[in-house]
Amino acid sequence: MGSLEWPLVLFTVLSQISVGIILVLFWLDQHELKESLFKRGVLVSGTFLVAALLASLFHLGHPEAAYRAITHLSSSWLSREIVMFLLTFAGWLFLLWIVYHPGSNRRTPLLITSILGLLGTLSSAMIYVLPRVPAWNNAAPLVFFFITAVLMGPLVTAILGYKEIAQAQRKSLLHWSIGCLLASIVLFVLYASFIQVNNEGAATVQAYLSSPFFWIRVVIGWLVPLLFLVSPLKTKKALSPNLLLMVVVFTGFGELIGRSLFYFAAAGIHITALF
Repeated sequence: MGSLEWPLVLFTVLSQISVGIILVLFWLDQHELKESLFKRGVLVSGTFLVAALLASLFHLGHPEAAYRAITHLSSSWLSREIVMFLLTFAGWLFLLWIVYHPGSNRRTPLLITSILGLLGTLSSAMIYVLPRVPAWNNAAPLVFFFITAVLMGPLVTAILGYKEIAQAQRKSLLHWSIGCLLASIVLFVLYASFIQVNNEGAATVQAYLSSPFFWIRVVIGWLVPLLFLVSPLKTKKALSPNLLLMVVVFTGFGELIGRSLFYFAAAGIHITALF
């Protein structure tokens, strides 16, 4: 089995939540994004991004040598990941400047920072597309990493802007979240079925299914959030902020557990110096 690397779990999940928030702010800015929500969203996304970058340093044997990564951009996804997230951080700093200079153009900086964050997420995922790890040598890392961003970003932003976001827009965000949760379940089932064609893949699936944490992830990360999100649709009542907060917390814990299992369950892998 693989090894459990908490710095990598925190780095990947927190950075993807940050990117997801920026993406939603860009989408909202096409319609109506109030200054108060823009400020709150930028500050929270930056908190996640800074926490992610700090977590990544705990995985480096020599953090002071991280700058050397830029010399391998042409051949290393790890180098591209480092550069893309540093550029994303630079983009976030500009968004922070805009927060304190109301009236400045937000759309273009939001778009550029979103693209940089997506490229960083792509680079993170591509690190794990490895021939020596059959369970990862496919599109699964990209699917899992991007789903975290596009699932958690709307949920976190919806709770941050519960009062500022128009009802129609909030409903769109929640419907999108329901779709992402369902897609996450279906894609995992397809993934588990697909990788069992070899011994390593079968061992990976067995590690998932035999772990109690996987079933905790199924309940609190998928089923409970779906129940909370779908129930109001039947009654046509708005989801209360307390229930929405519970959805965010449960889904977030589910993504952390899922990412932990992603590393731990992979058969025959030993993770060495990553970001």
